[in-house]
Amino acid sequence: MSISNSFFATVFLFVTFITSSIAQNSTSQCVPSSCGDIRYIKFPFRLRSDPEHCGKTGYELDCQNNETIFHYKSRKFYVQEINYTNFSIRLLDPSLKNQTENCSVFPEHRASYDAMTSLIFGWLSVDNDINYVNCRGPINSSLYIPTSFCSTNTTATNSSFSYFVVGEILQASDLAGGCRVETVAWSSALGISPNKASSLSSIHQALAYGFELSWRRDFLCRECGRDDECVFEENSDVPTCIHYCKESTPVSELSFGCKIEYYSVFVLAYGVIAIGALIALRYIVGIAILIAVVVWQCKRRNLNASNDDILGNKASSSEQNC
Repeated sequence: MSISNSFFATVFLFVTFITSSIAQNSTSQCVPSSCGDIRYIKFPFRLRSDPEHCGKTGYELDCQNNETIFHYKSRKFYVQEINYTNFSIRLLDPSLKNQTENCSVFPEHRASYDAMTSLIFGWLSVDNDINYVNCRGPINSSLYIPTSFCSTNTTATNSSFSYFVVGEILQASDLAGGCRVETVAWSSALGISPNKASSLSSIHQALAYGFELSWRRDFLCRECGRDDECVFEENSDVPTCIHYCKESTPVSELSFGCKIEYYSVFVLAYGVIAIGALIALRYIVGIAILIAVVVWQCKRRNLNASNDDILGNKASSSEQNC
């Protein structure tokens, strides 16, 4: 490595070290915030009023009327708990906070796995769909929990046969005849299960508990590249970044970065071959031109010698034979 390259490499490493140190120092100087029942808000989360370097993008919270709020696109959820030990956050639909034991309310936001399980959050092991089901007639099943509603501004309340059904409903055939799903709520409460009958009070408690999302993978895998897979050993929070660009994944399915890496090997190989061929061709052409020049010189000298003979001048045999 030349002196100039060594100098630039040293400068780059020095700047990287200084930048990293400044970022770590600025983060360590952040004072934990609080809002309402959430007494400890720290990195990667931050309140909107906190300095930007005190949290990560996507983890910003609001404090409104002494309530901690998490916004996702046009939705808002109450933050019930942030657990920094198991990297989880528990959220609650605003409407479900006000229900009572005597009547049910509809969630403000219909559950959507694709909407909330983004690159930031993932699901924990416990999650239940609580389906608000409206039927044209009575259903005689322990899995259908009869309910009434606190308001009359929903389509389900126009029928007297309204139920809760716990579990994922993928298609109409999963329901009893004449029933349809009005909306769906989430819950991570342990007291309910799709495989057993539940009481109306346990459903209400589960709805009021909310649902939990995990930020473990996004937070711990932040050092991995975009084309890496982040894996964890069992019962460990130490991530391992695995690079799969050169594995058996079809080229058409590789990411853009992996495709560049994949084709760079061929570009380099063919480039070396092409450069070698150009160098060889250059020498071949040069030798051919040199031979042609020598032959042309010989022919010219022989022609001059022949002209001298014609004029009566004798040429030596060494001059006549090139």
